[in-house]
Amino acid sequence: MRRHARRLALVLLAVLLGACAAPMSETEKQDMAQTHYDIGLGALAENNTTKAILELKEAVENQPMNPRYHHALGNAYLRANDLGLSIASFRRAVELDPRFSDAYNDLGAAYMRQQQWSLAIDAFRKALANPQYLNPERAYVNLGNAYMVQGEYAMAAEQFRKVADVLPQSPDGFFLLGRALLQQGKPAEAKEQFEKAIKLDGTIPVFHLDLGIVQAQLGEKGAARQSFQRVLELRPTPPEGSEARRRLQELN
Repeated sequence: MRRHARRLALVLLAVLLGACAAPMSETEKQDMAQTHYDIGLGALAENNTTKAILELKEAVENQPMNPRYHHALGNAYLRANDLGLSIASFRRAVELDPRFSDAYNDLGAAYMRQQQWSLAIDAFRKALANPQYLNPERAYVNLGNAYMVQGEYAMAAEQFRKVADVLPQSPDGFFLLGRALLQQGKPAEAKEQFEKAIKLDGTIPVFHLDLGIVQAQLGEKGAARQSFQRVLELRPTPPEGSEARRRLQELN
């Protein structure tokens, strides 16, 4: 009887082990990948980059053909400043989905960190080539910044103007456009854009700082003083506060 019971236990153990070793179905893999993906995104939101990478790698392993998982993993690597693996993940995402504009945009951002400006610009343009891109202002801003770094201020202004067109309720496009115009030697036009930005949000110190700089260039010293004083009211500490004090001393 004991021998029979022992044999039955061994058979049951073998069955259980066999069940454990059985491969997961495709549905189970999808569910498992989604779980790791959700946990990974949660870890990213909590700035737990190490955990995010581990979880998102599991998601990719279970569903290697899902571009969203590669994109999320790329963002985790980007947060960890691992630019090589970040770029590899973003590139895989756009290989799987050539219309994945957010992945192209983030790929461009990674290239910008490597100062590979031509590759960055190409990625941003591919993001914008999709007419169904829901957040084109992101790529316009990044593309404009890439042009600014390269000294192509007219091209930068063109992108920032599109940001203002897409998001007229946001001050960012007007402010960035003002900076690009100022670099082109167009202070009067830049002033107009800075004033639009301040009208939308007057609590940003750098908006008033740049407006004051333009006003000083145009000889509007009284208005410039008011702008620099406003900077000190909003942020008396560096960098904006110290720059505003320096500019005030130059006016006196």
